[in-house]
Amino acid sequence: MCALLVAGTAACAPLPGGSVGPVAGGIGDTDEQVRVGSFAVIDGVAVSRRFVYAVGPGGVAVYDRFAERWMSPATRDLERELGGDMAGGAGGTGMITALAGDPVEEALWIGVPGAVISYRPFTGQVQRTMLTGVPQRIVFDRAGTGDALVFSGGQWTRVSRVGITTPMAGAPVASQVIVPPTLADLLARFPALRAQPQLLVQAPLPNRPRQPFALSAGAASPDRANELWLGTRGDGLVRLDAAFSQGTPMRFGLLDPGAGALARAADGVWVAGLGRSPSRGGLTFTTFDLQRWRWVEGTIGVPLAGVRTFAMATRERTAWLATDRGLVRVQLDGEQDMTSYTTLSGLPDDRVFAVAAHPAGAWAGTARGVAFVQDDRGAAAPDVREEPAAAPKRGVGATRLAGQPVFALQVTGKTLWVGTMAGLLSLPVDAIEADDAPVRATAGSDPALRRPVRALAASDSVLLAVTDDAVLHLVVRRTASGFAEVGQAERLPALEPRLVGEPTRLAVDARAMALAGRDGLLLLSRASGASRVLRVPADLPGPVLDVLLEGEWLFLATPQGLWRWRRTRDGLVP
Repeated sequence: MCALLVAGTAACAPLPGGSVGPVAGGIGDTDEQVRVGSFAVIDGVAVSRRFVYAVGPGGVAVYDRFAERWMSPATRDLERELGGDMAGGAGGTGMITALAGDPVEEALWIGVPGAVISYRPFTGQVQRTMLTGVPQRIVFDRAGTGDALVFSGGQWTRVSRVGITTPMAGAPVASQVIVPPTLADLLARFPALRAQPQLLVQAPLPNRPRQPFALSAGAASPDRANELWLGTRGDGLVRLDAAFSQGTPMRFGLLDPGAGALARAADGVWVAGLGRSPSRGGLTFTTFDLQRWRWVEGTIGVPLAGVRTFAMATRERTAWLATDRGLVRVQLDGEQDMTSYTTLSGLPDDRVFAVAAHPAGAWAGTARGVAFVQDDRGAAAPDVREEPAAAPKRGVGATRLAGQPVFALQVTGKTLWVGTMAGLLSLPVDAIEADDAPVRATAGSDPALRRPVRALAASDSVLLAVTDDAVLHLVVRRTASGFAEVGQAERLPALEPRLVGEPTRLAVDARAMALAGRDGLLLLSRASGASRVLRVPADLPGPVLDVLLEGEWLFLATPQGLWRWRRTRDGLVP
């Protein structure tokens, strides 16, 4: 990103009086679809009368400092004007050469090569005004309508609020313009910012690496002399009370670019990354309303930077991550300890594609079989045999299906269903150290269950399995011991895998079924039988890697970030 906030050195003058406009409600009920990228790295910051704008690889995040709520991130119209998919990190914000918050109205002015763009978050309006050269400075006329004055191509140009340009004969008089302060201005005014700015925010936990997060951008609130907004390279946006040198992290968005896996939480969603950041990685938590965000970074012993997560499962205060570097257990409270289980611990392969949580640990499906991993924090294991000597040992148990790629795991009752390259298999979920061999699920003469099973999903009495060419509704019957086996497999023609490309995930709840793939998402209402297809790139910018149906919301994990869609009454989306 080129020089941001390169306006002159004069301080921002007091604002004229008047109304601040309508009340903003933040990300709320009116947002049918919202996409959020990563905002750990902030490239530019600007402040208007009411809003704080944080610009990074994830796009433009907007914070309402009056209502203390996050607004919906910038629209697709702004992404297109900036020349790329911002949430995916391609093009987009890297083209920005100047940035300024409007002191008269709620707007952000953005300079890009050959143009200046104004963005109004209240209405989502985006306006492009063509200019000569590359904008290097944006200031505002103190008198009249407060037009923007842009220095570009070696000359000053007046840009009205409706996009009319008028060349200026010379530079504006300093006393007649409002110049938003830059980071350099703030460093000159508050020298304490130059020394270890990371001390202004919360200290890291003892088991986390200390990150020297450099300041990358800054802006000042026009109506509060000591309220600064600082952008960092790795720790997101920080609100600073300069009078007391006290910083407050303003978490928003994902910790690292892209979302690889999703898991439920009591009041929100956990998101695991794709390992695209070479310097930082971990988990992100957000509430359903996308207002409260929390980042859980990898520890010194288990760094998650560059680690790709394929699947995630949560149980109580523990998250289990299936990654390309083994199975990772994350404690979600306290010091957020992490433990990694790899081939050195006894896993059959470091590539873990699926995970199923268990009271005593987790089942891990790898590229070369499935194994149970005992939670070694001292939790008591369930009695799977009458004799105490047969209780499971801590660590990684014996490998089942040695050499067989395992793509999916699903627990229903006392049964663990295993989707493998050889088809659908099952075994007792508590057979942690027993010698029970996996039992093949049978469905008459239907050969579909002997083909590779890519994903599994279950809800109430429904068990679904997807192969490369069919989605199967499995009718399950239970034996006297409580163990389940497939009695019949019924194909669901309405869920056609070819509509979404290579299948990646299945999901089902009381209202709908969802089939995700590399080319989109297919939703089917269980009540009405209606369907809805979201296609790439018309509706979605990239493949769907995970899907979560949670009440009125549909959450999607994509390489471009986290998507939240509002569901209709029949479980679909508008």
